Amino acid sequence: MRLLVFLVLVGAACAKPQQNGRIIGGTLASIYTYPFMANMNWQWGGNFHPGGGGTLITPTAVVSVPSFIGASPRAEDQGIRLGTTELTGGTLLLVSQVIVHSGFDNRRREHDILIMRLRTAAPLSNRIRPARIAGANYALPDNQRVYIAGWGIYNPGVGIPRSQQLRHVDVRVVNHALCTQRYADLRTQPGFENMRQVFPGNLCTGLLDIGGQDFCTWDYGGPVVHQGDILVGAISWNYLCGHPFYPGVSTDIRAYANWIVQNS
Repeated sequence: MRLLVFLVLVGAACAKPQQNGRIIGGTLASIYTYPFMANMNWQWGGNFHPGGGGTLITPTAVVSVPSFIGASPRAEDQGIRLGTTELTGGTLLLVSQVIVHSGFDNRRREHDILIMRLRTAAPLSNRIRPARIAGANYALPDNQRVYIAGWGIYNPGVGIPRSQQLRHVDVRVVNHALCTQRYADLRTQPGFENMRQVFPGNLCTGLLDIGGQDFCTWDYGGPVVHQGDILVGAISWNYLCGHPFYPGVSTDIRAYANWIVQNS
């Protein structure tokens, strides 16, 4: 029997407890604030190297996106680093299985979600604790404050490497229809005909018409959280980092809550 004790669906009526992404315009954060934060590591040359982000949702399962590791990743090449504010350190756990959504399309970034099952359960503590999952009926109105976190570049364009410390930033939920239309309009411009579109299973966030706060390189797969520890999004893609007109686009966890439960 799969361990689902910590996978909690949060509903409106019944609450149960290629540009990669990096945090733009944020501040330093602590793993004690985001104890569910995971860094997805890959093995190369006999060592594990830091990659994008992920979210611990049970002691043996992590949610992330396949767009930064490919549609058919080998479990033996993947590792999950937990319990550390730094990019390195903490607890590195090996992966037993990678489950990519069957509808995933890397070019379109549609159904951009995966589950990684761990070989051994994460040692839970005040630094390692699963997030709660937003259920299909979870209410998340436009302009709600949500947070994104990661270890990415926080000042793009000036040669600064990715952050060695966890960072976070608050953004707002952007109206889905407006987000969809803005990217549709962008695709009508010369040179942008192949720009990705926003799907019903996406969540848009940012500071609309202001900009300056967003995810950017190496934040792909990381969490978008509401009310502290409720996972509402998995970071997927954006057009530039912190753009005032074009929001960041994540996989909407509510649209995949049942799939997550079935595969965790």
